Amino acid sequence: MKKSIVASILGVVATVATIESSYGQGFVAFNNYYSVTADQTVRLDASLGGAPVGSTFTAALLYSIGGGALTPVGAANGGVVAFGGAVPAGYFLGGSATIQGYSAGPITFQVQAYNGIDYASSTIRGQSALLNLASISTPGLPVGDLGPGLVSFTVSQVPEPSTLALIGLGTGALLFLRRRK
Repeated sequence: MKKSIVASILGVVATVATIESSYGQGFVAFNNYYSVTADQTVRLDASLGGAPVGSTFTAALLYSIGGGALTPVGAANGGVVAFGGAVPAGYFLGGSATIQGYSAGPITFQVQAYNGIDYASSTIRGQSALLNLASISTPGLPVGDLGPGLVSFTVSQVPEPSTLALIGLGTGALLFLRRRK
């Protein structure tokens, strides 16, 4: 009988702990427009003119809790926003991004900017340096932005895979012809 009671209590505690951890979430204001402490403008690489990126670009937020791999926040949780619109070029003004699974402690962020459907397939893209914060807001909504750690970064032209394949074929052909002589 005592074993059954102890097992039941442990089962209830484990269930409550699981439910609590599954509903843990934090919030961060996902924008680079409000900061007055550092230049947070996202710009084109100098080879592309160096101007701030325009409304054809998207900003995406990635996070890591406890030093794990970076995970996209996703559009449904406020982690994907367009540049421009109500703010000047080079800036994005999102809202509150929800970080699932966060309860307390340090967290790492990275912002990606790209001009296509997603970061991987975009021809012009770039990402910020990693931004480490000691903690973020948990019960309420945050104020401000990602903070002074998010600084200006550039986006660059990325060669398409077919371009790289042609370079490889050309190099192979030159080596073949040189060996043949």
